[in-house]
Amino acid sequence: MAEHDDIEGHALDWVVRTGSDAFDDWPAFHAWLEADPRHAAAYHAMSADIEEMTASVPAEAAAPVVVPMPKRRWPVWTGGAIAASLALFVGYEAIETRAHPYAVETAAGAMRTVQLADGSSIAMGGATRLMLDRDDPRVAKLERGEAMFVVRHDDSDPFEVSVGGARLVDVGTAFDVKFARGETHVAVSEGAVDYNPGRDGIRLVKGQGLVVRDGEATVTNVDVASVGSWRDSVLAYEGATLAEVADDLSRALGVDLRADPGVAKRPFSGSIATAKLVGDPRLAAPLLGVAIRKRGGHWVMSSRS
Repeated sequence: MAEHDDIEGHALDWVVRTGSDAFDDWPAFHAWLEADPRHAAAYHAMSADIEEMTASVPAEAAAPVVVPMPKRRWPVWTGGAIAASLALFVGYEAIETRAHPYAVETAAGAMRTVQLADGSSIAMGGATRLMLDRDDPRVAKLERGEAMFVVRHDDSDPFEVSVGGARLVDVGTAFDVKFARGETHVAVSEGAVDYNPGRDGIRLVKGQGLVVRDGEATVTNVDVASVGSWRDSVLAYEGATLAEVADDLSRALGVDLRADPGVAKRPFSGSIATAKLVGDPRLAAPLLGVAIRKRGGHWVMSSRS
């Protein structure tokens, strides 16, 4: 009981602190969230509960509720509204579940792992943006970049990922999803995933992948060992275009690398150890069979001639 009360106490403290316009200690907040799946659940529940109760406080007893800025999406309360909410917390049990989306992003060249309240985890590559829900850890939307999902399966509440206008539903799964240059890439290393489940849906099982390009979905075979290998700083390919490789290297290295039209569609198969390229993408040129030169503020991959 004491441990439960301590978690709720910390959750309440973070709710109040993140609700302040002056709050800027986001690294510490995210570290606390990821330290224990119960932390995120307690924070999200308490945040929604305070928001609901604050809205029910009579106008004469509460200060105005400030609408949160779109980029932050954190609730903001002031003055009497907080005091009234704290008084109502005695006997706190549960709340009505509502959608509270929020964004999680990584910079180019950076990686991070998000631990969800249901026990699932999402590893994010560089320059990746995810939309998650504070009250529903079973949904996610990949807006750009690449992420590896390791999902705790629940037949009664399947995990769902939205990407490129399509839906991916887990069937006891570990899978990688990439959305870049208007293309969707999926690779399954464990279990299965249903792509747009329904009459025309596609089930992908372990060792299978899918590429959606120009509205057409193509099922492929993938090397299970290479799925999500970017987490270990290794990019693995089987017939990928150099345009795709350049895009992946840009996200992994934190550089702006582009493929010249003359080589953009050239296929490449092999592995690239990105840790050896940090600071100088030209080191990948011999392996890729191209020249890589600095042009203005970016790098260009082109023919050797």
